[in-house]
Amino acid sequence: MKKLLVIMTFLVSSFSLAGDVRVLVGLSPAGSFEAQAKIHNGVVKTSKGKFFARNMYVYAKDLKTGIGLRDDHLYKRLDLKKHPKIKVLKAVGKSGKGVAIVEIRGVKKKVPFKFSKKSGGKVAFDMDIVLKDFKFDKKKDGLSYMGIGVKDKISISGMLKSMKYVAKKKKKRNSRALASE
Repeated sequence: MKKLLVIMTFLVSSFSLAGDVRVLVGLSPAGSFEAQAKIHNGVVKTSKGKFFARNMYVYAKDLKTGIGLRDDHLYKRLDLKKHPKIKVLKAVGKSGKGVAIVEIRGVKKKVPFKFSKKSGGKVAFDMDIVLKDFKFDKKKDGLSYMGIGVKDKISISGMLKSMKYVAKKKKKRNSRALASE
């Protein structure tokens, strides 16, 4: 029975959890645009001010800005044929701050983030991605056109569904009680 409970707990904690992500892309000299998508898969856990997430991703093709031509340009820059997913491999934090391992276009980097618990078991997060860190080159990747270009820092925010977890301590059995059994 105990083994069944352990297996069931593991299975429940491994279900995929979806969320929403919003990507704010600043333009220079002025302006911005936003892309939105759903976060797929992954496990998000919070407990006593601690945060843990792993195996989350966004399909690059799911990022939508509301303008088809802009979406096509975005997909080309993200090289979605070779790298169809933008991934958060692991994220760990406490007291509202943490570090995530993010993979974009095959490049993995540690990225700081902030998080806060919301009602209904949700967790809000914010992080900034620096394009140079992920090997984006403004000229080579065409991130500037007719004097308007993408700023190097991209802001990402979102809402995740969290599962509460409580680390249960194993009860130590008294050695005398074991001897009498």
